[in-house]
Amino acid sequence: MANALTQEHIALLTWHSLVSRSIKAWDSLLPSAHTAKPLHAAILQKYSTLDDFLDQMSGFGFHFWFVQLRSAFLRQSKIPKWSPDRLSEYILLPASPGFVSRHDVFFASHYWTRPDNPDPDGTYLRFVQHQLAPQEWSYIWVDWTCAPQAPRTVAEEKYFRKTLGMMSGLVRNSGFMYYYESWRPRLWVLYEIAEYLLTTSDSHGAETKDIQVFVQHVCEMKDSNVEDVIEKYGYSCGVAGDRVFLLAWLEFLVLLHKLRLGLDKIRSIMDLLTWQPTVEVAREATPAGWLELRKFEGRLVYCGQEYCFTPFPHWGMHQPLQSKEEA
Repeated sequence: MANALTQEHIALLTWHSLVSRSIKAWDSLLPSAHTAKPLHAAILQKYSTLDDFLDQMSGFGFHFWFVQLRSAFLRQSKIPKWSPDRLSEYILLPASPGFVSRHDVFFASHYWTRPDNPDPDGTYLRFVQHQLAPQEWSYIWVDWTCAPQAPRTVAEEKYFRKTLGMMSGLVRNSGFMYYYESWRPRLWVLYEIAEYLLTTSDSHGAETKDIQVFVQHVCEMKDSNVEDVIEKYGYSCGVAGDRVFLLAWLEFLVLLHKLRLGLDKIRSIMDLLTWQPTVEVAREATPAGWLELRKFEGRLVYCGQEYCFTPFPHWGMHQPLQSKEEA
């Protein structure tokens, strides 16, 4: 009994250390007068344990991402699996405008070699460490390391679903680090690349050889039909719910480009979908008039014209999302 109490006490201390470290880190990410920091700090501090935090994150309100510290990422020899025993390697960043930027956070995109270990020989890790070590940054998000992986507890599953559902905010606002040793038709990877390329003017990385095929397919989607391109090249994921989810994001993003709304407006509209995931009807002002979005109906009205796309799944109806290689 004494040993169990000791382990529980250690877990509590570790959790509260993570909370304190995270809130302190936000001071270097946002101006001191930023009004969102006290609110998010109060929300995070109300959770007394990690399990309570993970379970409550399934609600439709606020969310926080685990991001790994630069020092932890650069010293490791293998990509570690997310674990409650590794909390000292993270901080928590609010899934809210302003907390994630390309200067401070990298998003890592890559294939998984095996469902139980995405990078068993460390090839991807060594490449990314070599590329990122000379650069200035503070945190990195790698799916295997920064989101609970199978087998998951009930609380971890709830948190995991919410994390992937809001992942577009990470891709869109972080630096984009990728490595693809050869082209494979992975739908999650196509989505990540499209999200990054179509929401940023900083696309110099698109010229590297390992991303050229994906870039070509993103361009084809803009010129034709998203689903036709996916079928033509055999993009797939093993879980039907994932496919619908990703198809909705891709079709909507491509539609915004076809309407020529401009990059700033596209990012603003995509933010509506990310930061307010349960809003059924959203309106956005544009120079040409109001744009009305009904995401769960798959309808967008702009300048008197109605456009259709694959409806976004309701959170309560959507089957549990898988990691992109489980899919």
